[in-house]
Amino acid sequence: MKKTSTILAIGSALALGSAQAEIESSFHVGYSTDYVFRGINQGGAGEGLYEYGIDFSGDASGGTTWNAGVWRADFADGASEETDIYGSVSKEFGAVDLSLGLIRYDGSAGDTSEIFLGAGTELSGLSLAAVIYYDVDSADGNMYGELSAGKSYEVGGGATLDLVASIGSTIDGGAADDYVTYGLKAALSKELGENLTGSIYIAGEITEGVRATSNEGDDLYGGISLSYGF
Repeated sequence: MKKTSTILAIGSALALGSAQAEIESSFHVGYSTDYVFRGINQGGAGEGLYEYGIDFSGDASGGTTWNAGVWRADFADGASEETDIYGSVSKEFGAVDLSLGLIRYDGSAGDTSEIFLGAGTELSGLSLAAVIYYDVDSADGNMYGELSAGKSYEVGGGATLDLVASIGSTIDGGAADDYVTYGLKAALSKELGENLTGSIYIAGEITEGVRATSNEGDDLYGGISLSYGF
């Protein structure tokens, strides 16, 4: 609860700093055939997940941007649920965009908080990113890192195809938790009306290594969502 309050306090301070700037917001609902998080299937194979969330973003002082939001997920069988609250600040330094953020996870499997540091840039039409997550509630201070490369294509009819390849790994999870995951994702999005966007995606992940709570392996899954900006 204390860390959740910290996130809200950060968001409030940023919003006050952006009082004269336009704040963008969006709400989305979606469905996924599986809930795969960092290469680990959080449920059984084929357990559908209903999810929805709201996001806010804006400009702060000194060329800094911010974003904050809430994400809610419920398994189709009603056995598990999760609520995430998050916020971050970003700033460009030359061609590199640096971000610092905090995520609070509250779910049936347990509660924890992470801070993360990310860097992103554009190179030859590719969007490149690197992120490190640090679990502040873990006794061992577990860390997870991810590298990704993505590219967008206009495919006609106002639709956009986004392709992303990624590799993620535990950094100091201990022998019982170490693993590496490789992922590919393709998402097709299209504006369906004023401020309304629909998207559909398919993703595949291969996970290798040892995991204490092992739902790891090869996963192929997909989903659909609607997003409304206001």
